[in-house]
Amino acid sequence: MAPCGSILVTRLYNKENCESNLPEFFGSTYSFVQKVRDPSLKALLQDEDTLTEAAIEAMASRFLAQVKDGTWGEQGWPKVWTDYSVSKLALNAYSRLLARRLQARGARVSVNCFCPGFTRTDMTKGWGKRTAEEVADVGARLALLPPAELPTGTFFKWCTPQLYSKL
Repeated sequence: MAPCGSILVTRLYNKENCESNLPEFFGSTYSFVQKVRDPSLKALLQDEDTLTEAAIEAMASRFLAQVKDGTWGEQGWPKVWTDYSVSKLALNAYSRLLARRLQARGARVSVNCFCPGFTRTDMTKGWGKRTAEEVADVGARLALLPPAELPTGTFFKWCTPQLYSKL
């Protein structure tokens, strides 16, 4: 299990019609838009009407170019675990885009992010509040909510939907 959560992609059918191998992507509270200090970057990530795959890719390319030329530090990127945070910003933005796109098509699929918090894994050198087993249990329970109760485009921090994440 990943240390910082996953986007939960779940088909909104009964168990018999679900595919058993659901894709998982990893998100984190390090990716909260509030951690971005650049106003234009923050605006890009929060504008649901103009958010596109191209805009997300441009954001990631901008970061990589600034890392290459050594200017990323003063460009308004998150200060803590910057490279990790930027990858999660892109992933969470893409999950919102995917949730919106699938919902507009009438697809019976839910896309949500799940961040269990600091979890004891190899990445954290065994430190953390929760075990991987505890995290897997909560993640599975969220993914297997009945269709009538399963949201889309929601960011869960542990078991709680977080409105301020803009997901």
